[in-house]
Amino acid sequence: MRLHGITEDEVELAIKKPEHLEASAEDRFNAWIETSGKFLRVTYKEKEDRFLIISAVKKRKRWR
Repeated sequence: MRLHGITEDEVELAIKKPEHLEASAEDRFNAWIETSGKFLRVTYKEKEDRFLIISAVKKRKRWR
């Protein structure tokens, strides 16, 4: 995340209050928020009492 300039706070915000949420493969979810003029996509999976973060990527284009 540090390499791409993504903070833990941004990831947490995307999961807690996504602007767009979509289902993904294998019971995963993609949570999107707009941040710093780009769009952050966090792919995660819900476990019993926690979230497993798969990836966090900043994109130029917003969700579809």
